[in-house]
Amino acid sequence: MRAPRDLRWMQLFRLRVYTPERELVDTEVREVTAQGALGEIGVLADHAAMVTALEPGTLTYRESTRMVRLALGAGFAEVRDNLMTVLADSGEVLTPP
Repeated sequence: MRAPRDLRWMQLFRLRVYTPERELVDTEVREVTAQGALGEIGVLADHAAMVTALEPGTLTYRESTRMVRLALGAGFAEVRDNLMTVLADSGEVLTPP
């Protein structure tokens, strides 16, 4: 069952980010923003299914209490069933642990 619209930002969903070298992220998040091919995209829990190309740039995600920024190369993102999977040419964590 879906949560009321005003409570979706509080729900968690899974984010996985992969580069050819390694798995960069596998965690539960509240929201994600990234550079899509046609502009910035934002994803919350229960987002509609989609596949999109990603431009090189910053991907930001919110865990329960902190924001984390990644620098990503070009790639693709798929969102479905409360799972966002990102495949990027390259990536590194910009936010210190």
